[in-house]
Amino acid sequence: MLSPNEINLPLLLLYAEIHYRFFPFFPSLLFKREPEVLFDVPYRVGPGEDLPILLIINDLVRFHAEPQQVAVTVSQPSTGTKVYHFSDLKQYEVDHPFKKLQRAFILPVAKRELPIGQLFINATVTLKNEKKKWMVFNDNLNTSSKRAFSCYCADNPLPGKELCSYGDIHVHSQFSQSHVEFGPPLAVIDRIAKSCGLSFVGITDHSYDLSCLMDNYLNEDQSLERWNQQKEELSDTLNFSTIMIQGEEISCQNLMGSTVHLGALGISDFIPGSRDGARKRLHFKQQLTIKQAVNEIHRQGGFAFAAHPVSRSGLLQRLFLHRGAWSEEDFHEQIDGIQAFNNGINQSWVRGKKLWLKLLQQGNRIPLLAGNDAHGDFNRYRAIKRPFLSINEDFQRFMGYGKTGIYGKCTNAAEVLNYLYKGSIFITTGPYISIDYSKNPKNFSISSAPSRLPGNNLYIHAISTPEFGALGKISLFTGSTQKGINERIFYVTNIKETIYELQIPVETKFLSTGEYLRAEVETILKNRIRHHAYTNCYFFD
Repeated sequence: MLSPNEINLPLLLLYAEIHYRFFPFFPSLLFKREPEVLFDVPYRVGPGEDLPILLIINDLVRFHAEPQQVAVTVSQPSTGTKVYHFSDLKQYEVDHPFKKLQRAFILPVAKRELPIGQLFINATVTLKNEKKKWMVFNDNLNTSSKRAFSCYCADNPLPGKELCSYGDIHVHSQFSQSHVEFGPPLAVIDRIAKSCGLSFVGITDHSYDLSCLMDNYLNEDQSLERWNQQKEELSDTLNFSTIMIQGEEISCQNLMGSTVHLGALGISDFIPGSRDGARKRLHFKQQLTIKQAVNEIHRQGGFAFAAHPVSRSGLLQRLFLHRGAWSEEDFHEQIDGIQAFNNGINQSWVRGKKLWLKLLQQGNRIPLLAGNDAHGDFNRYRAIKRPFLSINEDFQRFMGYGKTGIYGKCTNAAEVLNYLYKGSIFITTGPYISIDYSKNPKNFSISSAPSRLPGNNLYIHAISTPEFGALGKISLFTGSTQKGINERIFYVTNIKETIYELQIPVETKFLSTGEYLRAEVETILKNRIRHHAYTNCYFFD
């Protein structure tokens, strides 16, 4: 860890983590003289997949520790508790470029050992250094809950998996690195993604991190060793079980001169953006506008999307890092998609959906996307709540919670990007939803391109599983791309029976050219937890 005089002042006013203080004896409830230790597990394991238990030990340069053994308990009220011991940890260690700073281990629990249903998992690691031996339970973050990890052991694939491909378009790896956040190795992301049923992942590390030295995340590197190292890893597709798409989260200027984040997928060359990274800008001083960044993404054949456009920055972030939010006018710059879903069904999603609908009604046929901005968060989001005082945990924000579903089966990154460009996608926290031309469930109608109004019925197709709850409510909305015309409910049904798949015909004689259709589905579990899915639009001219 770097000394205080090496750190850019604006960052000091914003963040804290367990190894940083303003000066040596600055009071902090989070500070520890030991490495940061975290366990993590996927939120679900699909059919045929073992349960991977992830152990990450971070900041080893400053605080050395050697893990000795791990004990994992897997509990279910109906079946009791099983204990698994791992002693020779080196055989489970993941190889990666930052091993001097971070060690990562994947400890597998065989699927045949696991009961079907909701599991509760706890893990303990024994560590040792020159001075002491100690144990860490789930994590060593002061003020964190230490709650058991919740993981669903599924005997069914994700709903509609035979019809679509699921992915997370906004994920950070260990190439995103600062005082307050770090991601896991690419191999870990791939392993967890496969276990929970994802087919593709967009690796979107920060532009201001990718331009830093490999061994010093505060100093810029004109040779771009980080970017080139990541590009080399991702180019070897045979190393991955899922489709790992090279991307970037670019800091750029909106029309008001504030910094916003632009997601890029499918690019091959680094695109600079460092204004809100709290680094000394030695080599990459130019701050691109949204338009300039989008033009460069498109020049490389990539897909440009507004990343969490309605996330609200704190006062200090606005003052010192110039962070702002996306406006409706910012979307005039040929943006390919809007990641309105970022961290659960909450007020951020409500604001994001409202912005998306406004854009639709202004004639902007921009596809709706879902991602989670995960930084190695596979079961819960852990970050600073109050600097130097407390940790925040969010149990609806982790890789794969909000998924982008593609209507079709993808085998490579080019196919994923092609579907994203076409807008043939939906977003979901669980169930599947589509609008089809016919009863054949593969006759998908969703696309950003206009279509003729069909003479026959359209069909809403919804699918869930016991994992996400029975179908509860299906809604169909119609709207216009002309200004001043609000969206209206075209059809709604509340389902009383326990049904997991339903196809509903929709008469088109009441529809007019110049309108669009979109559908939503809500599922309900016995504990009243709800899951949702939202289609993009079927436009007819």
